[in-house]
Amino acid sequence: MARRHVFEFGNTAFLQGAGAAVVMTEDVGFLEDNKFTATTVTPAKGSTVKGKEIDFVPFGKGDKLPLRIMRKIHENTIVGSNIEFKANMAYGDGITVFRRTKNDNGEIKIEELLPLDVPEIFDFLADSNYMRVMQEMAADLVVFGDAFVHLSFGRRTKGEKPKVVQICHREMCFSRVSKQDEKTKRIEYHGYSSQWGEESSPDDVIVTKLLDRKSPLYDLKVRTGMVPNPENGEKKDEEETGYTVSLNLPVPGRYYYNRPYWWSIFLDWYEFSCAIPKFKKALLKNQMVLKYHVSINWKFWEKLYLSEGIAKDNKDKQATCKKKFLQNLNDFLSGEENAGKSFVSHFQYDQINKYEENDIIIKPLESFIKGGEYIEDSEEATNVICNTMAVHPSLKGASPGKSKNINGTEARELFIIAQVLFKPIRNMMLLPLYLAKELNGWDKTIEFGVKNVMLTTLDKNTGSEKSIGSEKM
Repeated sequence: MARRHVFEFGNTAFLQGAGAAVVMTEDVGFLEDNKFTATTVTPAKGSTVKGKEIDFVPFGKGDKLPLRIMRKIHENTIVGSNIEFKANMAYGDGITVFRRTKNDNGEIKIEELLPLDVPEIFDFLADSNYMRVMQEMAADLVVFGDAFVHLSFGRRTKGEKPKVVQICHREMCFSRVSKQDEKTKRIEYHGYSSQWGEESSPDDVIVTKLLDRKSPLYDLKVRTGMVPNPENGEKKDEEETGYTVSLNLPVPGRYYYNRPYWWSIFLDWYEFSCAIPKFKKALLKNQMVLKYHVSINWKFWEKLYLSEGIAKDNKDKQATCKKKFLQNLNDFLSGEENAGKSFVSHFQYDQINKYEENDIIIKPLESFIKGGEYIEDSEEATNVICNTMAVHPSLKGASPGKSKNINGTEARELFIIAQVLFKPIRNMMLLPLYLAKELNGWDKTIEFGVKNVMLTTLDKNTGSEKSIGSEKM
């Protein structure tokens, strides 16, 4: 007689009699955009907008997409490692302040500036803790393809010329944008709250005006009265205490919130990559041979509880019902008397987004404990995910495939290519400083950059060199 034990491990379970590993999966519909219902909020204390209610656009299904993405990143070692690697690459060797000069021969030289050369700028960077701001922007841009910063002018007296005194980061997980204004056809406001996705009507939303995403510098000049308003030809300072800036990277077809290309891993290989370590853990922990891999959609449990008449808040009955179902599934898959039986599972097909949403998927496995189970599958999943996220596995320690090692020259070339590809992200990370430069009246010849670390051969006796683009420092 088959053993009838059912073991549950959080989002996975092991049916001992059937030798089946069960993984609770989330359908990929969480990525899809539905017709949204805007959240109307009253600006909280600290807002620069007062006396009016603002409609904000939810970020994904249930306004929970940012937190779901972060949870998925933390649940997968490959994805989490890639995000950290890319954020560190975007940060490079930190910020540098420099002048670009041309000598008599027409050669362009980079002259790095020191705190004694431009004390006002270095004081500004220190007051803003811009090294940390850069790290936060890098993380948000890598994960979400967007980031928000607030340009704070501090307290202003009437008629006082605006000046950026500090740049503050606004986390993407806690940021939302308002609905397009019917009159201006622009997104006018940014909302910052720790309650987005948790409360239907957050009461702590700090609302600030959002600069035009297409041309933030020009919009800043117009709003502060530096240049005439193109609509009426007048120069007028709005006398605000600050503005929020969006640093979104261009993604075709996206208006309110970006969907980075690498999110496509959540449609297929992500779940596979997550399942392999769970299988390996089950093998080591239970000394078992897996015969089946069973995927159960989380929505199935809601349907099951509803059919059994179990209330949503009755967690005890839900747990009992789930265990009973898993036990029945174990009995169904195990034993000679069940050989040849059929199993019927319903599924839906999304005509618009072209994917199947299954309740239950049962896959037979050919598994024999030899000590190297799923190694090739794990390497393939790692390779596909790294390729999608534009991270060469060899740069961070993993080298899938038969040839596990690369030589030093290949590593240096890969490192150079990787840094070149981060140019668009670094430009966005530096944009707030150029806005501050214009408003604060800093020297026009001053520029900002992110230093590269260029690896060299051992015979150079340096190990690495610093540069901005192709120019050595």
